[in-house]
Amino acid sequence: MDLLSSLGLDSLPEQSTRLTSHPGVIEALENNSDARLGFNLCCNCGTRLRVPDVGENAKSNEKPSKSLKKVVQCKGCHRVRYCSNACCKADAEEITLQKDNNFEEETAFGHSAVVCSLLRLCNHDEDAEGEFFNDDDDTMNNTKSKSQKQDHVREAAVYRVQTERESYPATLFNILAESPVWFMEAMTRRIRHVENPRLSTKQRRGKRDRVDSSPDARPSLNAGNKQLVLHIIGASMDSELWGWNGKKEQEGAAVLQAYAEASTNILTHFESFHTALESLRLVFIGPDCPKSCKCNVPVPDSKTVLIIETYCCNYGENNQSESLVSLPSPDVIVFFNPGFSCPDYNWSKALSAASTPTRSETTGPVPFLVTTNTEMEGFADIKCLLDGGYIDVRSVPQDILEAVDYPSPKCAKHETEDEDKPFFFSENPYHGLRVRQSGTMANDVYVKSRWMFGGLFRETHPSNKRKTKEGIDENEEREVHGHAQKKHKGGKKGGNNSKKSNPALI
Repeated sequence: MDLLSSLGLDSLPEQSTRLTSHPGVIEALENNSDARLGFNLCCNCGTRLRVPDVGENAKSNEKPSKSLKKVVQCKGCHRVRYCSNACCKADAEEITLQKDNNFEEETAFGHSAVVCSLLRLCNHDEDAEGEFFNDDDDTMNNTKSKSQKQDHVREAAVYRVQTERESYPATLFNILAESPVWFMEAMTRRIRHVENPRLSTKQRRGKRDRVDSSPDARPSLNAGNKQLVLHIIGASMDSELWGWNGKKEQEGAAVLQAYAEASTNILTHFESFHTALESLRLVFIGPDCPKSCKCNVPVPDSKTVLIIETYCCNYGENNQSESLVSLPSPDVIVFFNPGFSCPDYNWSKALSAASTPTRSETTGPVPFLVTTNTEMEGFADIKCLLDGGYIDVRSVPQDILEAVDYPSPKCAKHETEDEDKPFFFSENPYHGLRVRQSGTMANDVYVKSRWMFGGLFRETHPSNKRKTKEGIDENEEREVHGHAQKKHKGGKKGGNNSKKSNPALI
């Protein structure tokens, strides 16, 4: 990330808000459901502040306003609040915190000079977004006089905002094109031969050997309907669609052209094993999407047509429109920064619909791709999928299970090695450069879609009869899942969704 290099950082200080440096912070987080450190609470000691949103959310038994402290803001970024100058100074001092397990120490940044600099960039980026970009036509606005100035700071801010927008199509198509072999096989299963007739019966029934990623080893596609269908769930006009409202006169919008240009990467990948897709179908579904619309976008230097559709509804609800129900089954399901672990959202219906097969069982489980803003949020979302039974615990590598504090299953006779398991978790190399401030922890920063993970949904049938590819014993799986639920309920107050234990939730 060029921005981090310019600041002399090896990684982004995502969790910089100190939670254990003052006993008042923990007490405030446990006793206030609307606690937001650095916003309505002092970022250093947790004292309640006299700010507008406190009055709006105040309850009948709230203490009188005279007991609330006046606000002192950081004079550098003006984005972090304190109850006094002493707390402001204390939060900027470097201290060393001891971890609970006493095995290693970590340095809490607090409101250090680095964090303050990153938050100042947030001010520049917000100004650039409102000043240089017109969301009505999704193009750069050069009509204002300020946009004509050769201001390096403003130009850099515009560039960061643009990289964040372009990160959605870049991540979508590049990650799919560079996906592991097992992901590519699952993604193309519907449009390729399920079995190669040239293989012997013994080869077809035997355990698949490890395959390499050379073009000759990749699955060959049949001559049938070569349409790849991607469902982007939870999409919105503010993020994946850049303010595009679906109007016909906007079919030349920059967002559509960006998706068309980025799609050439995956088309080139398909051509490497001698096939050409007739069309790519992107279906954006979410309550903040434009109303049902559909448009065809030509792909540069290709005969493939990019079909973009939007549906303003919740995925998996019974009151979906008939047109959405009649859509073809997805070859891949994508979630951009869904926040599965956030208590403000309920993803149960969408995840149930995503993991319920709507086509022939021979096509197998549907692959999925999820991006998250922070590494901690990624671990929390993985645990939510495991707790809900949407992914098979045996498909997740051991190091990931340990990271999310999830019990490992009993060892099977033919246990798959971690490197061969159909799951991946890593930093997303195609994220943008725009740094944002957390909405609950003022010193926490993040970059949209900076982390990603992918795997295969565990097929759940309407009859609730669980099946797994490896033939896991149903009682054993229920036992593992039961232990996980019991451990989750018996944890610290608030569980993994609390601001105390998961400050990455924004």
